Amino acid sequence: MSLFNARATVLPNPAATPAAGGPGSPVSNPAVTGATFQKVPDQVLFALDSAGNPNISGDLTNIEQGDTGDCYFLAALLTVAARAPDTIAKMVHDNGNGTYTVSFHSRYDGVPDPVQVTVNGDLPYNRGKPVENGVEKIGGKNVSWAAIIEKGWAAANRNSYKGIEGTDLSNAQDHDVHNGLYAITGKVGVDRNPGGPMTGVSFEQMQQDFANGLVTLGTSNSHGKLVSDHSYALLGVNSAKQTVVVGDPQGGQSTLTFAAFQSSNINQYIAIPTYP
Repeated sequence: MSLFNARATVLPNPAATPAAGGPGSPVSNPAVTGATFQKVPDQVLFALDSAGNPNISGDLTNIEQGDTGDCYFLAALLTVAARAPDTIAKMVHDNGNGTYTVSFHSRYDGVPDPVQVTVNGDLPYNRGKPVENGVEKIGGKNVSWAAIIEKGWAAANRNSYKGIEGTDLSNAQDHDVHNGLYAITGKVGVDRNPGGPMTGVSFEQMQQDFANGLVTLGTSNSHGKLVSDHSYALLGVNSAKQTVVVGDPQGGQSTLTFAAFQSSNINQYIAIPTYP
């Protein structure tokens, strides 16, 4: 059974309250390789529910990683979107003039230093296809919140998609996931079992972290049940079946028994124990 809620109807976006650094701020178009920025027709930021509120946790498939190796950030974004969608709604503002202001608690380096950037809605395409996180057609509109947030993340980091490429330290203590979660939430994550394997994390601990907070995962460079050198969001914990569901920022989800989880190639378990 899918964790995603029924797809929302897209309605006209309500007037957004511009953040500081909103409509009058410089508009950044981050450098990108092998693509050109193109306008997106019928673009909206969010799909809306019947009450006119952003339907973020019901639209997790809006996150789909493109060419840039920023799985750490998109997995963190997926984690937060599923468990604390209000955080996503508050971090990106439609300025009502074709631009969007995105707020982060830090840049890629993880040093606490709040930053706001303003970007337009153009997205990088090559031969008619998005090369980074794209948009999703819902109700005749192109919903773009994940792509706009990713573009803002690139603008905040050397104004380049290359500036948000993750490191390849997955067999050591990798700070990319820590930094991605902090940039979005402003909370410092706890590494439950640095370097893995996951035998050091109990099912009860995972239940508690999932019920009360956020968990983002990372894999080693070893082959296993999940893609190596990659990041995932913890999207579900079933106590009756002793299973867990992990979401892939490249798309899709996998259900693992807890025993399979412990013996998998997951070697990073970053929790924000209480959130929001």
